[in-house]
Amino acid sequence: MFRKGVDKVSHGDRAGVCVTQFDPSLLERGLVCAPNSTPTVFAVIVDLNGIPYFKGEIRSKSKFHISLGHETVMARVTLFSASSGDQREFAFEKEYKFEESYSKEDVGNPKFILLEFEKAVPVVPGCIVIGSKLDTDINANICRLAFHGRVQWSTTDKEYLKNDLQNLKVYKDKCKEGVVERASNEYEVIVKDLVKKETNFDLFTGLKVELSTGELGTIEGSFGQSGKLKVRIMTGLKPETFAKVGGGKKKKGETPAAAPSDPVKLNLKFKRYVFDEKKKMIQS
Repeated sequence: MFRKGVDKVSHGDRAGVCVTQFDPSLLERGLVCAPNSTPTVFAVIVDLNGIPYFKGEIRSKSKFHISLGHETVMARVTLFSASSGDQREFAFEKEYKFEESYSKEDVGNPKFILLEFEKAVPVVPGCIVIGSKLDTDINANICRLAFHGRVQWSTTDKEYLKNDLQNLKVYKDKCKEGVVERASNEYEVIVKDLVKKETNFDLFTGLKVELSTGELGTIEGSFGQSGKLKVRIMTGLKPETFAKVGGGKKKKGETPAAAPSDPVKLNLKFKRYVFDEKKKMIQS
């Protein structure tokens, strides 16, 4: 009560707190909370729920105004989705697919959003988060609230990019394409245009590939000095494929044959984790 001491206050109560030897001009807004109950965090992961009235785009690498607790701060966003439909709770042990943008029509796998704040903010674990575009023209008759969700994970580590996100398995599907130059024999082909000659070929050794004609193979290593690779076809080339790419090595001085109009191509498919500094190529 006004000018009367009380033993406790609860949600919705307004109370005056006497703090001795404190200059009120140093504080604009603050929180009264139990020690360690409201950590100051640099990034959070939130389960993503789009607001249907928002007509703008929610895209990875864009920035939004994020409201949580008593703070509103700018944050850079990264979108990702669970790789299977039953993953409702975020966990570092699971694998997630990177998403360029959020689609309201995609109601399948659960979506999450990583928010990297421009400055550290106090966050109550599990609190509600609202993302908005407050810089939109206030005279425009549009909804500025873009998404909402609850905090699933947060970090108090300023070096979270190195210490935390390195363990976040958010991947992009990648594909490289090369051309089969020729076949050394029924079980070995030479491939060009897959990598540059200055590439570290050890990164590709052992990776699985597939020919456009259906055969599966494994990269054994480099061939020569011009950026070509040697690929082992485990079950051997089909007779029609072997006839198409030709066998043996061209003799010195021999005029190279004209490239076929539909060459046999080689596809290297792999995953790459977005936050992996080493940019490793991952195959299942």
